[in-house]
Amino acid sequence: MPHIVETIPQAIKIAVLGAAGGIGQSLSLLLKTQLRSTSHVHLALYDVNADGVNGVAVDLSHVDTPVTVSAHSPQTNGMMECLAGADLVLIPAGVPRKPGMTRDDLFAINAKIVTSLADSVAQHCDLGRTFVLVISNPVNSLVPAFVERLAQRVPEGIDASRRVLGVTNLDVIRASAFLHELAIAAHYKPRDNEMPRVPVVGGHSGETIVPLFSLADQAFPLTKDQLQQLVHRVQYGGDEVVQAKNGAGSATLSMAHAAFKCAQGFVALLGGEQEEYQGTYYVSLLDRVGQPIGAGAGKLLALVDGCSYFAVPVSVTVGGGIRDVDYKVVQAMSEYERTSMLPLCFAKLKNGIQAGRDASIV
Repeated sequence: MPHIVETIPQAIKIAVLGAAGGIGQSLSLLLKTQLRSTSHVHLALYDVNADGVNGVAVDLSHVDTPVTVSAHSPQTNGMMECLAGADLVLIPAGVPRKPGMTRDDLFAINAKIVTSLADSVAQHCDLGRTFVLVISNPVNSLVPAFVERLAQRVPEGIDASRRVLGVTNLDVIRASAFLHELAIAAHYKPRDNEMPRVPVVGGHSGETIVPLFSLADQAFPLTKDQLQQLVHRVQYGGDEVVQAKNGAGSATLSMAHAAFKCAQGFVALLGGEQEEYQGTYYVSLLDRVGQPIGAGAGKLLALVDGCSYFAVPVSVTVGGGIRDVDYKVVQAMSEYERTSMLPLCFAKLKNGIQAGRDASIV
């Protein structure tokens, strides 16, 4: 029997679409065991694999934390039950990358899945209050597909572009981990528990990923070879995992960790523990009528060759969604990052954005 828990009034409801998959299971475990909130959290798990999601929900219900769990699948009208009243929707649904596949290779399959989920979100969620985090790859194309599909489905007064964010936090986490490892190996610092923080902007595949090691909060005398090694490893870290798993999966554990950290920030915002949340996400820089979403977005567009979607630090509020973006991080990058890395991002990013727009058309 499905394990169903009714939504508890005044709880923060998190819907995970694709909860029985590799990322979905790990993410759901982290949400059940590691979330810290002064509000009650209800975790609504959805998957087309009914047995899989029921099993995940029952298994998680045995964990001794106050987070409640419910299972939903198509066989039980589950999409409506899962999304109704959701404050935060996490989307890891889709097929994983296999050896020899690029993120672009995933697009034909995952675009159909994600645009279908956009239709469901438009039908069952209140996009004046719900936030959606798109985890599925390729993020560069699927976020535009999702945002612009919603624009065709929701009333004109609702600007869904301010409430849909692509999760690129794995690039930030990889940059931090790889810089930490290299600094210790090169004897730039002793082994310690202080992880560096490295801004990463652009997109979420290959050369569209622009890690800004010049702006890391821990400075090291990196050689040109060391810097290029770090940049390449961040840009193609997904390939490293796919090859290591030899056909058995992609970056599920690290991606789940990255997505969990994003979810934790939104839970703190939704629970009233902070008035504004700041994090790096791949977002639309334009609102529904084609105007910059804020003064910072207008300035950023001039710095990124008019790319209408870009991963950049954003500020988010409960009532208004994405309030604005931090364009100054792009202004502050080094000459090498600006002239040798950033231009390689633009053409590929624009191609991905256009592919997403094309896929969004009903």
